[in-house]
Amino acid sequence: MASLPEGVPPLREIYLYITGSCNLNCRHCWIDPVFSGKIEKYLPWANLKGIIEQAQEIGLSAVKITGGEPFLHPEMVEILYALREMGLRLRMETNGTLIGPREARALKENNVWFSISLDGPNPLLHDDLRGVKGSFKRTLAGIEHLRAEGLSFQVIMSVHRGNIHSLPATLELAHDLGANSLKVNPITLSGRADAMQQNGELLTVAETLAAYHALMAHPLAQNGFAVHFDIPPAFQPIKKVGEQGFGTCGILGILGVLHDGRGGLCGIGEHIKELDFGSLLEPGSVRRVWERNATLQQIRENVPRHMKGICGRCMFRNYCLGKCIANTFTATGDLFEGFPFCEQAHAEGLFPENRLVAFKGSEQ
Repeated sequence: MASLPEGVPPLREIYLYITGSCNLNCRHCWIDPVFSGKIEKYLPWANLKGIIEQAQEIGLSAVKITGGEPFLHPEMVEILYALREMGLRLRMETNGTLIGPREARALKENNVWFSISLDGPNPLLHDDLRGVKGSFKRTLAGIEHLRAEGLSFQVIMSVHRGNIHSLPATLELAHDLGANSLKVNPITLSGRADAMQQNGELLTVAETLAAYHALMAHPLAQNGFAVHFDIPPAFQPIKKVGEQGFGTCGILGILGVLHDGRGGLCGIGEHIKELDFGSLLEPGSVRRVWERNATLQQIRENVPRHMKGICGRCMFRNYCLGKCIANTFTATGDLFEGFPFCEQAHAEGLFPENRLVAFKGSEQ
């Protein structure tokens, strides 16, 4: 690995938004890709390969592939083999509707850790959120191809007021389908979810916490089936955090790569110009952006030592890293403000006071 200037950490992982198109029209999507049954926006391997090679020179060891829908990409299977051949660890998020025998085999042979979205235990709930009739049936068909290859996978459920009641049944379905875990993502106020907020569909902090505690009491969760509920670690038992980690994205070692070859702070750079880092397609551009981009420099200077609000006082700040500063920026216009969920919880008296500490000196 090439040396980096003092204060610049290695680039550990790329979040690869490899397509700007999706075959589903999810009502909550924060990326807001083009809804289409065919690929319209994507990053060809000929362009992506150069970005990956540049990133490996400054530490890259892993790639998380998402979209849009990755399997809309005409070269997706070949790209999995190529990335694995480069020695990279691979993760993927997919809606599962385009997985056939070839895709399942590629996931298996390249040791891809991946998750599939199911937003309820039946077509009514899932298809309502995904915006395409028949998507539940197609996702289950994709899962059958995975099971034929003996693959394990994670189920991700995006929750709102319309499907929160089905959490126990979705947990049971994930288990019965052979998933290794269930991850529950409360829908946040960003992208298309603005309309859901206006319709009163998003959960309050109190509703989210009640759902979390109820799900963790489910017999499957009690008996060892892994359940990851995407709330900040301050609200979780210390033992649970120790077992499953802090749920942070590791923002100090991550770079987003968009479907047109631009860099950004995860996929949010697609729509927020302040978090668009410019093209990574030219020789030397990945290193230049990683070392010199002003936003990345500010993040390194401020996370976690100078975060504001409740995050600046939380005992987990050095590990949680503000949970999701992209979400915080969307809500507040400031990367370093307190995470909105935690701020709201504190305002309502729901933040655990025993998780707050008084840091000394300049760290306050």
